[in-house]
Amino acid sequence: MALALAGPAQADFGISSFHSEIINKDGSASTQAGGHPYQVTTTIDFNTITDVNGAIAPDDQVRDTRVDLPVGLTGNPSSASKCTETQLETRSCPADSQVGVAAITISGGLYLGVPVFNMVPASGQPGQFAFNVVNETVHLDAMVRSDDDYGISINLSKIPEPLPIVSTTLVFWGVPADPSHDAQRGSGMICIADINDPANCFGGGSTSTLPPTPFLTNPTSCSGGPFAVKLSADSWTHPGVPVKASFAFRDSSSNPLTMKGCDRVPFAPTVTATADGRRAGAPSGLSVNVHVPQSNGAAGIATSAMRKAVVELPPGMAVSPSSADGLGACTPEQIGLHSTAPPACPDSSKLGTVEVDTPLLDEPLKGAVYLTAPTDRQLLALYLTASGSGVQIKLAGTIDADPTTGRLTATFDDNPQLPFSDLTVTFKTGPRAALRAPKACGAYTTRALLTPWSSVDGTPVASDSPMPIDQDCDRAGKFEPALNAGLVDPTAGGSSTFVFDVTRPDGQQDISSIDSTLPLGLLARLRGVPRCPEAQAATGTCGAESRIGSTTVGAGAGPAPIFLPQAGKAPTAVYLAGPYKDAPFSLSVVVPAQAGPYDLGTVVVRAGIYVDPVTARASVRSDPLPTILRGIPLDVREVRVTIDRPGFIINPTNCSAQEVTGTITSAAAQAVSVANRFQVGDCSSLPLRPKLSLSLSGKGQTTDGKHPALSAVLSQKPGQANLKQVAVTLPLSLALDQRNAGSDDLCEFTAGQQTIPDCPKNSIVGSMTARTPVLDDPLTGPVYFIKNVRTDPKSGRQIRTLPTLATVLQGDGVTLVLRATTAVVQKHLVTTFANLPDAPVSDVTVNINGGPKSILVVSGADLCKATQIADQAVDGQNGKVRDAEVTITTPCRLGVAASSHTSSSLKVTVGGLSAGMVSLSGKGLVKTSRAIKTATTATLSAPLTVTVRRALARGREVKLAVAVTFTPAGAKKAQRIVKHLVIHGAVR
Repeated sequence: MALALAGPAQADFGISSFHSEIINKDGSASTQAGGHPYQVTTTIDFNTITDVNGAIAPDDQVRDTRVDLPVGLTGNPSSASKCTETQLETRSCPADSQVGVAAITISGGLYLGVPVFNMVPASGQPGQFAFNVVNETVHLDAMVRSDDDYGISINLSKIPEPLPIVSTTLVFWGVPADPSHDAQRGSGMICIADINDPANCFGGGSTSTLPPTPFLTNPTSCSGGPFAVKLSADSWTHPGVPVKASFAFRDSSSNPLTMKGCDRVPFAPTVTATADGRRAGAPSGLSVNVHVPQSNGAAGIATSAMRKAVVELPPGMAVSPSSADGLGACTPEQIGLHSTAPPACPDSSKLGTVEVDTPLLDEPLKGAVYLTAPTDRQLLALYLTASGSGVQIKLAGTIDADPTTGRLTATFDDNPQLPFSDLTVTFKTGPRAALRAPKACGAYTTRALLTPWSSVDGTPVASDSPMPIDQDCDRAGKFEPALNAGLVDPTAGGSSTFVFDVTRPDGQQDISSIDSTLPLGLLARLRGVPRCPEAQAATGTCGAESRIGSTTVGAGAGPAPIFLPQAGKAPTAVYLAGPYKDAPFSLSVVVPAQAGPYDLGTVVVRAGIYVDPVTARASVRSDPLPTILRGIPLDVREVRVTIDRPGFIINPTNCSAQEVTGTITSAAAQAVSVANRFQVGDCSSLPLRPKLSLSLSGKGQTTDGKHPALSAVLSQKPGQANLKQVAVTLPLSLALDQRNAGSDDLCEFTAGQQTIPDCPKNSIVGSMTARTPVLDDPLTGPVYFIKNVRTDPKSGRQIRTLPTLATVLQGDGVTLVLRATTAVVQKHLVTTFANLPDAPVSDVTVNINGGPKSILVVSGADLCKATQIADQAVDGQNGKVRDAEVTITTPCRLGVAASSHTSSSLKVTVGGLSAGMVSLSGKGLVKTSRAIKTATTATLSAPLTVTVRRALARGREVKLAVAVTFTPAGAKKAQRIVKHLVIHGAVR
């Protein structure tokens, strides 16, 4: 024996032959898919040399050997008892722990036969086998190729160096307890024989007490690559430098062996999907169990392994956006799908747990389900991991979300050909649960389509699992949105951030669109704000110069919705854009849908800004809000728009209580009116100091029956209360021309009362221009003269009254209609613009045409002979009143309207004046000057010289050449006339 174990001279290490067979009891090839072969035999012949004594010896001593079994060929260590290391060393392993035999030929031609035992595996190993030969223990460690195809490999590590192995044959029994193996069964059995006479080497005789449970099971697939076994071995001289070989199993006709009879392989799985709660529309955990009944009879056929699983969740059960807050994702590098290393996914990407019960292991595999980092091609995907007993399973699956309904379908394909009885995936529950239950109560069903490896044509087995939702059922049909809106600084006439916030309760219908109407006087200073071009507004790519605010969106079911934008993500923005649809202005509301690991793109919602032509009240109408993005229902719970561009919002100057109103429409087309109280304060601190100027024009139109043109200019400086009503009372010298007031050219009453008057051009009697700090362009338009009627309360008869005025102002896309009434009060013509918009104006100019068709006529007077005074009565939006007399500028020429004298002075009434300086001078007069603030005529009294006074005292007639000089305010050139007057002294 000592000579036999001596090491020979070293040469190249190698494998001269390698073959394996899988057979039935009758010696035929075992080809039944899922069947249990009688035994699997693997024989390895190493390269040999002949030593100096003529004995055959290995060229080098084998150190490590790895045998890769075909994919799907499995072994169940639980089918036999287990032997401990101590029992192996003392050759006292239980007979029930023997699972095969090993035949080893060593140097010198000795043939050793030893039993192979099922061992208690070391920690972290799924299975271990061992045999003891010549007082040396050889371990066979079973492992699952987690880094490859999940087939089973047998590793023989550090085969004792004193064993100069020439050849080895390893036999695993398909059913270890089968009585046919009793002749080779026995814990103490070992024999030494000549290589040429090994037949009687094994001679046991023990009987197993265990039931005949299969240890080996054929693959359950009848397709795939060659059914082969692979070998890798190295030597003690050259460790880590393996030689490799492979052998394809063959049948009795030497044809490549393939599994057959897949139609006989049983597969009857069931799927049970259970929501952790039954509340409609609430965040929900989910437990999905796939149960595959196993067939373990030695004479039967094993259940097929599952190749593909497709699980379709009930309609309405969808991804919950609330789960994205703080959610992470696992990258391919972190999961290491083709690595035996544990996954390094962040805890934030963990969605739940995984547990797998397999008949091959005593303990279940446990692990986690992780969210996969999204890609451009796949938004939703999962990794399932489970480990235990040295087995590491990592699977990648996809989740497809219906882009219209959000219905989820999970697919795990090309799963390992390993049997399991139960696979349970449990998704976490709570406010941040990954899923949301259907919003409506009902009897829902989860459908699974499970395809076995035994299916030749890929036909799946269907399994349905009921999922009732029967709590909080009344929420789904409700829609009770609320509005909260207002100014951060509600000071009248100031500028402030404006917040508009719409919310809805959890579980109710989705918000689809938002229409809002702002209070009177709450305006936006559009002047100087560049409008975002339409192409950019539509795509959400506007420049910062058009930004006027931001928005916050709350989305997701449950008590903790997620709010966008999140820290570190792209910001939201609200941009001012130009005309949209039929609105003069619009908003481009841009919300990057980025949360957790998800980037659903940029949501752009357009909204038109409309201006009421009568009240100038602004309203905003949004396009439909998205309810689902890339298959993820948004469950929008809150939309908050904040307009915070400095100086953009202009507060009202009317402190009356008002409301912000709106209509919120649900995705089910249910419209709900909402309102929020609105009021500004401190109106009394605003001054009211408008300035009105009136002027008449028209050559020769200053005498009775003539038709001068009238121009009125009303101006205000910033910081004042806005105008509410303006009334102008003309002097008696100006009246409404009754002939023209009754002309057929007037706009008909019905046409004139339309929101925007539809009047003919021949009814235009003037024009109006308004400049406001709100808009870039002035508003201009014609002034129409419109017939007016009233209805007699007794007879119901319509009675014609004084006509009214209406102007249609347009500019910068805005149309505004202002109306005025005319009345005669104490014979004076009064024109009143009432109910003016609470909007700031820089100046308003009204021009009334002159000429034969003018509505104004000079009545019984010569305008140049007296100063024409009108009365102004202005009411401010803040309740203040400003009344004043306004001198009308006339087209009169500088002249002397009247004169008289006393013995010491000359009194001259000068006409054709306005603001400026007037003076009298000439020989015989002491020059006299007077400043005129605003007047048409002025009387100056100039002292006579001593010479003139003496002449008058003697009763003489004195001729004077009176020079009248007038320098208008702001003018450099003076006007001058000379009037010749004759004055007489007293008669004695």
